[in-house]
Amino acid sequence: MSRKTKRSKKQNRQVSQQWLSVWFQQMNSQLLGRNFEGAISTCQRLLGILPKNAPERAAVLANLGTSNAMLQNYPESYTFFTEALALEPDAADLWYGRGIASRHTGRAGRSLREYERAVELEGSGPSARHYARELKFSRKLVQESLKMRGPNFTLDQLIEQEEHFQQGLRMMEAQKWKEAEQEFRRVIAMGDCLPQPWGNLGMSMLIQGRYDEAEAALKRALEIEPKYEFAKHNLALLPEIRQNGLPETGFIVDPYGNRAIEQKLTSHRK
Repeated sequence: MSRKTKRSKKQNRQVSQQWLSVWFQQMNSQLLGRNFEGAISTCQRLLGILPKNAPERAAVLANLGTSNAMLQNYPESYTFFTEALALEPDAADLWYGRGIASRHTGRAGRSLREYERAVELEGSGPSARHYARELKFSRKLVQESLKMRGPNFTLDQLIEQEEHFQQGLRMMEAQKWKEAEQEFRRVIAMGDCLPQPWGNLGMSMLIQGRYDEAEAALKRALEIEPKYEFAKHNLALLPEIRQNGLPETGFIVDPYGNRAIEQKLTSHRK
């Protein structure tokens, strides 16, 4: 290899490091300025150029998780924190971040386990009190969830049930309606106390053309929660759907219905 070629590669590495430094500064500035859309764009750019084994990737993934959570894009936040934890499994802030994403994607049981891990890893660190408060709140939510399901329902069963629900949502996104139906039936069989599994079961059967079963499922959702807009709206459309088939637009496919969630995740990694 010529000296010229060696010099050229060294210069390219220097230029790359300079750009990395610029983009990391930009990312941190955007996060501090609460420009989360901009931070996501910068983080994605960084992921595109960082080597797979680069130690900086965990920080970038953590900031993607934070930014998406601040924008209430919780499924995306959960994915990015999961990827970051694969790189840094002993980072308390990553367990805490995924705990928030888990809570807001219907994974209360898993969220509790993640807050417990965050508290354990943080020890007496600067975020210990904050993590402990979130853990206390999470325990209360889980206790209420377990109480709804019966005296012998365990935390492990709750986590399993929640994962069946998540798998059903993934099948809906993939338009695999029969598989989605099966997952929501598993959720209901484990504990029939929430409207969302019935609403999603109704949607899955509606798109399969099984209108009577869909109607029964949507009505059951409304028995549990009369104000559940997901079921109310789609049930109101059912007579027209029976006559004319599914419309291209008009029915609600948001599996959670309308939810306003207060956002509390504000930290980021440098």
